[in-house]
Amino acid sequence: MVDLDFTAESHGWESGFSDFRVGDEENMELAAGHEGLPEPLSDRGYGLHVGATNRSDDIFMYWTGRIDDLAPDTRYRLEFLVEFATSAPSNCVGVGGPPGEAVHLKVGATPIRPEPIDDDGYYQMNIDKGNQLSSGSDAIRIGHVGNTVSECTDWIFEMKAVESEEVFEATTDSDGALWLIVGTDSGFEARTELYYTRYRATFREL
Repeated sequence: MVDLDFTAESHGWESGFSDFRVGDEENMELAAGHEGLPEPLSDRGYGLHVGATNRSDDIFMYWTGRIDDLAPDTRYRLEFLVEFATSAPSNCVGVGGPPGEAVHLKVGATPIRPEPIDDDGYYQMNIDKGNQLSSGSDAIRIGHVGNTVSECTDWIFEMKAVESEEVFEATTDSDGALWLIVGTDSGFEARTELYYTRYRATFREL
């Protein structure tokens, strides 16, 4: 089992963004870093912050990290838990979709390093993460970022924890390594800010 606490350190994880036009980075207002949690959670330490203004109707923003102490060339079944801070209220109307339920939380694992590639002037991921509501072979949807706030004008950060229910499997590389990933696939055409504080992956060898 891998159980990473990001409230004190980043554990070497890397951020990234995809699903928008090459050269549109400034317009998307991309932001990421290991940063202190916002009010009213500032006494809880740090998190892996990621944020963007979704002007492409389909932005994917993520964090990823490598583990390398598994059996080589081996198939595993994985279960996930992710904890994060989110200010997106639930059951609200938003541009393109609701700010909570239309921002789909995804987790996964792959033997190759996840990264965006230039596909004819458009950034696409080099792994199969699916698209928005749908899962892919390298990442699955486990929920959304909506919190317990139902007043749509109140964007108040709360902690949220989501566990996977769908079966997910991945095969390690020849060195026994996998890249873990957590990200959001958004249909909400405005700004989303998240702070990941914990990532747990439980492995069962098949």
